[in-house]
Amino acid sequence: MDQSGYIRVRNSQINYYKAVSLYYQTSAESYCLYKPAGGNLAEARIGQNKHPELYIQEQDRLFAIKEIQNGFNRQIADSIKTGNVFKVKATLCDLVEETLAEPRSGTLQALPETVDSLIAGYSEHPEILKTFASISFKDYTTVIHSVNVMALTLGYCFYSNFNIQKTKKIGLGALLHDVGKTQIPSSILKAPRRLSEDEFNIMKTHPAIGHKIIREKNKIGGAVALGALEHHEKLDGSGYPRGTRNISYVGQLLGIIDCYEALTNEDRPYRRARQPLETLKFLKEDVEIGKFNRDIFEKFCYSLI
Repeated sequence: MDQSGYIRVRNSQINYYKAVSLYYQTSAESYCLYKPAGGNLAEARIGQNKHPELYIQEQDRLFAIKEIQNGFNRQIADSIKTGNVFKVKATLCDLVEETLAEPRSGTLQALPETVDSLIAGYSEHPEILKTFASISFKDYTTVIHSVNVMALTLGYCFYSNFNIQKTKKIGLGALLHDVGKTQIPSSILKAPRRLSEDEFNIMKTHPAIGHKIIREKNKIGGAVALGALEHHEKLDGSGYPRGTRNISYVGQLLGIIDCYEALTNEDRPYRRARQPLETLKFLKEDVEIGKFNRDIFEKFCYSLI
């Protein structure tokens, strides 16, 4: 945020701002109105990038986020119809990134509509979700991880013939399972090494934080919050944050898919990303010693075929 109370907006997103006023900077501490609330920017100027750097007022931030979310949801629905899977994923990542910028402020309400669009668009063609999850971007982030986990989870739900309502809840839980990481210091999230014991203890607070965020100001079901709380728990009690053996179905499912996605896509300083088959063999060992649910694991394997 600019110290003057204005926030710069991304050039790629300015066409979404319809009801929010936009400003341009005239000097170090002076801003002038560029587009009034309800006004439109000329499409030609947007396409040719013929406009100055634009800003919104800090007081309009939440309203602006919700307006962007609505625009992204429309774009996702349009891209699903045209079959542009890459565009769907790229837009979804942008949407989730904007949403997680202010997750405590009721902005999560836009995501159920997003999941609805994905279910409606891909329930008849679940194989597309495998392509969706395999599309990679240059920088692997929590946002991309969350989107991938959601795609794999929806694939599992379609394979298991869950009804639409159940699929929606579980898919939304997958998308928000790591929302608590928004409150973890970036120095820990992006540490280019193994975390120290103290750092890891801080990292282990993210499930409880995520549970609180979802339950606090967002009218989203308890199953979604449980997914955030329990996705690092293990059936033998060796997980965190509570070390419980009594884990919900959603928590057990997301625990498996979260591990699979991270192991197959995320390079760490101390290990390289694994191949899918190698990862499944690794996870099967945890199934054998009682950390993961065998039935859920086997169904997940079949859902990948």
